[in-house]
Amino acid sequence: MKNYRALLWIISGGLLFLQSCGTGSDNITTPQELVTDGEVLSLQIDSQTSNVSDGLFAYEDKNGSWLFNLNMSNNEIQLYNLDSGRMHKRIVFDLEGPNGVGFVQGFFVQSMDSIFLFGFPGGELHLSDTTAKVISKINYEPPAGHDFAFVHNAYFVSDPVVSKGKLLVKTRPDMRASEVTSAYLSDKKLTYSIDLSTEEVTLSKMGYPENYVSEGAKLLDFSMVRAEDKLVYSFVADHNLYVSDMEGEVLSVVPAKSQYLEQTFQSFPDITDRMALQSYLFASDRYERLLYDSYRGVFYRFVFPKVEVENEEEINQLRRFPRKFSVMILDKDLNILGEKLMPENTYYPGNSFVGEEGLYISISHPDNPKNKEDLVSFEVFKLRELE
Repeated sequence: MKNYRALLWIISGGLLFLQSCGTGSDNITTPQELVTDGEVLSLQIDSQTSNVSDGLFAYEDKNGSWLFNLNMSNNEIQLYNLDSGRMHKRIVFDLEGPNGVGFVQGFFVQSMDSIFLFGFPGGELHLSDTTAKVISKINYEPPAGHDFAFVHNAYFVSDPVVSKGKLLVKTRPDMRASEVTSAYLSDKKLTYSIDLSTEEVTLSKMGYPENYVSEGAKLLDFSMVRAEDKLVYSFVADHNLYVSDMEGEVLSVVPAKSQYLEQTFQSFPDITDRMALQSYLFASDRYERLLYDSYRGVFYRFVFPKVEVENEEEINQLRRFPRKFSVMILDKDLNILGEKLMPENTYYPGNSFVGEEGLYISISHPDNPKNKEDLVSFEVFKLRELE
């Protein structure tokens, strides 16, 4: 009965979601640059909320523009109205009991009445709403060799996809990344679907690029984004972008190298060498999140060039606040339209989202003089055609 109710909520929520999405996006194909006039969107927060979010999700419906903000320390999601800049509601989830959902690591908003909550470390999956009521608990077991759904709204964003009564979620191999081999990865997949009616789990077809770790073990993280009827994948240590259909069948592989990265990626160093390992994780060349801008029909790929570090204090700073990064602009066919290198120690790219006005990137970097602890603030970047 619970699963049947959940499916009804999904269908109704999906209709609302489709109505809320932007339509008629531009088909931009000319060279572009990201520009800002300094316009800042600021949201007032309370003393229990950090201005560096554990995860954001932008959403629009007939009632306005919204931003969901995950505050893990309180196991809550805060709902802000972007038009007024004020908190609209605080959604606090119980850890235990009849409405208990465990510790919320990530979430996905399909509609105000349909919010998927992903737990940690046991992979709990619940369907809730803005009243924090548990509509349904989805019990599932990950496929052999794969972990529970990994949904995180501030780290390698890969929003789940709801389609035909199934939830497509990101997963990771059930092994340390530093130990993987090409043979081990050969049959591992990036996602699987959970049937919301039967709770049956099915692996998708999309796996890791061939020879991804042939020259040595590398980080396995990736970002996935849906663009209409296709999925696009960006791996941490691969210049290419991969396009698949909704079942994970690869349709194309598109070269998309950043001008700020070297051609070859570093592999895992000796993991007993703490300094070398930390430098690899936080200071080496890599790609991170991939975002799709449905208003303008472009992709944004975030790039982190290698930085030189001399001590653990510098690495600890990089652990959360990167020193520098760039943002690539790509058209619908993943042709590179431009790339902007951001000023160092100014923005926090882990808190960024797409809105009707443009690309919003947090200014809550501790070295940014405009950073204020009682505000969550974002600078708005817009596209401008290069002359």
